[in-house]
Amino acid sequence: MITVSVPGKVILMGDHAVVHGKPGLIAAINKRMTVSIEPDTTFRVLSTEPDDYVRHAVGIVVSRFKLDSLPKIKVTVSSDILPGYHLGSSAAVAVATVGATMYFLKKIWNPTAINQLAYEVEKYIHKTPSGVDNTTITFGGFLWYRKELEFLRSFWQLPFKLPVSLNHFFLIDTGRPKENTGEMVAFVKTQKNLQKFLDANEIQTKRIAVALKENDEETLIDAMRKGERTLEKIGVVSKKVMPVIRSIEKSGGAAKILGGGGRAAGVGYVLCYSHKPPEVAIPIVLGEEGVRLENR
Repeated sequence: MITVSVPGKVILMGDHAVVHGKPGLIAAINKRMTVSIEPDTTFRVLSTEPDDYVRHAVGIVVSRFKLDSLPKIKVTVSSDILPGYHLGSSAAVAVATVGATMYFLKKIWNPTAINQLAYEVEKYIHKTPSGVDNTTITFGGFLWYRKELEFLRSFWQLPFKLPVSLNHFFLIDTGRPKENTGEMVAFVKTQKNLQKFLDANEIQTKRIAVALKENDEETLIDAMRKGERTLEKIGVVSKKVMPVIRSIEKSGGAAKILGGGGRAAGVGYVLCYSHKPPEVAIPIVLGEEGVRLENR
């Protein structure tokens, strides 16, 4: 049996802004997914993720190495990364399945190649993915991303780790959004004064990056709060969730939506920074290791 694990991810700031050429700051987190592959009498998948997507990921590797057909294997997916909650579940499936399949079939362990093939897998669901999810999940740590042009996307892995004194990040479950990310992206494009809010969001994204590097909690909290306000102004934070965010702020912390957000009900997970999180908050660690071969 070959087992590969990968992290989930969160966007610290830059949600929606990245679609419009603004930067995003993304971090791998310590919620992980594992994919195990072992010989079997036929090809089969054991997973809560869609079977056809896992099959497609294996098929991309088979095609890359010009093999005749899908191998006779059992693919088992186990995950702490909830789908639909903006933690990169589909990208995690792609990266882990590609990595495990490459090593099982060819004994090749090459994260750069894994990332390239995982990006191709992601097109099955997202058509034109940014590449930010699979890249963060593959390489881990903190990633700075910007779409310069439609054909030019830039990624920088940032050379720092989360200071121990800033290890106060949590997730709060507000319920799965009724809207998907594509619907939310289309909605944002119709908003008035959008460029004004995107420009303001970029300022806070940069401030958060500097605050993490320089261990500046005061700036981190202020930038998260102000960045969240820009997301509220473009209409991607539901009225159900705003009181949750205000409550965290009142206790001295900061909170923001992740990914596409939501308008009608929940927004999935809210990312929270607080020394006094509510009991329902789930602790996470940012800047975790990327794709990992667990056994050979």
